[in-house]
Amino acid sequence: MTCSDLVVTKFVPSRGEAVRKTGKGSGSLESAQQFFGAELRHWRTTRGLSLRQLAELTHESYALIYRVEKAERSPSADLAVRADAVLNTDGALKRSWSRVEQAKAAAKKAPEPIASTLGLGWDSSTASTVGTVAGLWRADLSGVEPVVGAAWTPEAALDPARRWLSHDDDLDTSHRGGRRIGRSEVEVMWSMCRAFADADHHLGGGYARSTLIQFVNQTVLPLLAGTYDAETGRQLLTAAARLSDLGGFMCFDSARQGLGQRYYIQALRLASAAGDRALGAHILADMSLQAHDLGRPREALALAEAGHRTARDCGSPSTAARCSALQARAHALAGDRPATAAAMTTAEHELNTAQPDDEPFWIRFFTPEQLAAEFMYAAHDLGQSAEVQEHAPTVLASSAAMQRREVLAASTLASSYLPGTRSKFSTVDVERACDILTKALPSAAGLTSARGLTSINSVRRQLAPYHSLPAVQEVEQTFAEFATAGS
Repeated sequence: MTCSDLVVTKFVPSRGEAVRKTGKGSGSLESAQQFFGAELRHWRTTRGLSLRQLAELTHESYALIYRVEKAERSPSADLAVRADAVLNTDGALKRSWSRVEQAKAAAKKAPEPIASTLGLGWDSSTASTVGTVAGLWRADLSGVEPVVGAAWTPEAALDPARRWLSHDDDLDTSHRGGRRIGRSEVEVMWSMCRAFADADHHLGGGYARSTLIQFVNQTVLPLLAGTYDAETGRQLLTAAARLSDLGGFMCFDSARQGLGQRYYIQALRLASAAGDRALGAHILADMSLQAHDLGRPREALALAEAGHRTARDCGSPSTAARCSALQARAHALAGDRPATAAAMTTAEHELNTAQPDDEPFWIRFFTPEQLAAEFMYAAHDLGQSAEVQEHAPTVLASSAAMQRREVLAASTLASSYLPGTRSKFSTVDVERACDILTKALPSAAGLTSARGLTSINSVRRQLAPYHSLPAVQEVEQTFAEFATAGS
């Protein structure tokens, strides 16, 4: 390696060390604000107050309370103290506010003027796409609010899929710029892809996001600006697409939905430029999962169908199975039981035909146990508590050291034993629900996933009517200890 490679080597001493360097900065601030917002919403809904009622009681505006709950605005100390008093939280919000202040002290942001639509378009050339991607990553690094704080937009959800299905591979992926780029630099990018994916799968999207941002800005963007032939260009673009896909998923898991959507769109465009159909299908599946999580079954279904069509055409049965499972979840969210069952059957058949060693490494996580998890979530959306309880043991038994999946699965299982808007015929077992959730809370202590926190708080709200029971009080005590440990 030459001296110009030093920027790369600072990120590669080991996967574990590279990922552990994320404790401070913008990622931790996001996580702290999300935690405070989730806590405020939990206590407000537990006490039966609307946003406007809480705003009146704390002498704040409705808009402020709304934005704080959405983690779009930092809370003040006065708000935390007044909300603690109004909601009778025993100081829980003031403690959460302390975490926000600690994260603020560590974060350094330098906003700069930028177009609010950055990343939502589908550029016509490889060069302009790389320029857009570079602008998006730099905006994220600087914390530019119109981009970092953007909302997910349904208007931008489906056009990229249509363009993907009709777009031909870019003819020329070569570039003449800085130093010559070769295979070793691409291998570094793929090594980091694996490290970031491992961190995300285990500990959630907030854990390594700030390190990913730094790696792309300091290492990947200079590589894309170098000199390389068409074949190296395709390899670079594919790896950059995968890193952008990971950036999108980490944002989605950290409740940065609009930013995640933009990363996904640009990841798909990069995969199109590189001609990597299997990766494009995987990205479309990730986009479908985000739409489902946001309660958009129409968009979730269309994106999963586009991914399924691509995966089938390029010969990736595992990716096709995942897309079929996501179609099942979209149908379940829409309340269509027959379509859900049909898509589940298709997913099982496709996964049975898959040969993991022949699949791209990024889809090898989609095992029979992961398929069981997708079926469990679909059953939850349909209110089928017995089916949730049937699939949950398989999912939980395979979730060792994967804290996010354990928390999501345990919360889903606990919810199945409690009254809910969908599960109309389930047998209520508060003690069982509390036991399941309490056992999962230690895993949540090291988790940086807004989805994980939301799933826990959803069960806590279901338990609120039973607050006088010792088991429920134990859940709240354990949660308070976990919250304090994270401060």
